[in-house]
Amino acid sequence: MYSELSKKQLPETITYVCLQGMYEMISRLITKLESALSRAPLDLDFLLFTCRQELYLFEALSRHVNISPEIVVALQELLRLVMDRIEWDDVSRSTVQTVTGEIGRPRYSIEEERLIELLEINLPVHYIAMLLGVSASTVNRRMREFDLSARQFYSNLTDQELDETVQQIKTEMPAAGYRMVKGRLKSLGIHVQWRRVAASMHRVDSLGILSRLTGMGCIVRRTYSVRGPLSLWHCDTNHKLIRFVLLKPLRVPILSATQVRGDQGVEIVEIARHMFTIRGTGRGSFLSGKSVHNQRIERLWRDVRTCVTSKYYRALHNLETDHLLDVSSKEDLFAVHLTFLPKLKADLEAFVEAWNNHPLRSEGNKTPEQLWLAGSMLRPVDQPENLEVTLSFYNEYGAVVVPEIDCPLNDRQLQEMQMLLHENGDTDSRNLYLLCREYVVSALSAN
Repeated sequence: MYSELSKKQLPETITYVCLQGMYEMISRLITKLESALSRAPLDLDFLLFTCRQELYLFEALSRHVNISPEIVVALQELLRLVMDRIEWDDVSRSTVQTVTGEIGRPRYSIEEERLIELLEINLPVHYIAMLLGVSASTVNRRMREFDLSARQFYSNLTDQELDETVQQIKTEMPAAGYRMVKGRLKSLGIHVQWRRVAASMHRVDSLGILSRLTGMGCIVRRTYSVRGPLSLWHCDTNHKLIRFVLLKPLRVPILSATQVRGDQGVEIVEIARHMFTIRGTGRGSFLSGKSVHNQRIERLWRDVRTCVTSKYYRALHNLETDHLLDVSSKEDLFAVHLTFLPKLKADLEAFVEAWNNHPLRSEGNKTPEQLWLAGSMLRPVDQPENLEVTLSFYNEYGAVVVPEIDCPLNDRQLQEMQMLLHENGDTDSRNLYLLCREYVVSALSAN
């Protein structure tokens, strides 16, 4: 009898729990929307984030729980209204001034210097028109008036000169493909057509092209969309070369972002603290989760490893294998820092310049620099004070211990060592390290 009574009460209990959970979700939704709408002035970024987050949650639950479709439809409509308002603000903010003449319609005032600046970063005419809030025909007319043409911004390099430059880029980044090479060329002030870049790479690096094609994979990712620059920054640290103590604190202006996403590593605690202090709590200022939810920066680390750090890891690992490098020896690590660190820093700087100028397939072949400039024009973000934070708090939280490498040489010996490195600057990193290591050993034995 008790068992039969329990079976009858079980469906009623489940129904009550579901209704209770639904009531809590709706109450949470109302509270978050009231909080977003009560901000003065209205924070559209936070409202957009809230609408998207709640809509994703209700759409996911509606596949498993009977949720009134009116709630989902209402959230979709609210999200559309918020996005329309943001787009309207962008258009009204980007419209250029007009000048009234004696006859005819008012004339749009477009400065020649501004138009040249947009053409120099290789933005297409229709995109320039969108940024300025005018038609493409208006931009074309101003280009004719100022005697400007998109073709005049292409570089006049011979094939031989282009091949030499591409060869230098491939020396910096052996695994770089078409887009990274084109981006590096752009960062060097060289703007050439796609067909010329492809032809040059086939002449210079035909085997590398075949190697990349055979190892190419296809990963389907969800469409990525944020309001604009500084809306969301992804943050992470890279410890691939920490075995050789090639890890330095960085100063990064992430606090200018409205939101930051990171993993749950304790080295990120200080960034989260600063974001909550500067941008406030209860608005998603810092989003933490697993590394698989931080795909954008994990994908960037893949490019950094492929183009830059992998060759240094292989070189240092080979030195260890050949018993020419002992990671427990401060003298060996000091020699590593003197020889590898400047080259690593230069290659990373070259990678940054190439990445900022490489075309993005999913963004109509616009570069990150072009997207940054366009987004800054359309959607400027208020900048708080004290934008930079130093990522030098590894030891404080016990996450990563980076030992200091003291210089074992006196001032005179260090000066001689630096002169020796300067005189042999064209030597490859391995032989340069062995030369430095030999000098350090002989100098210490002479003391």
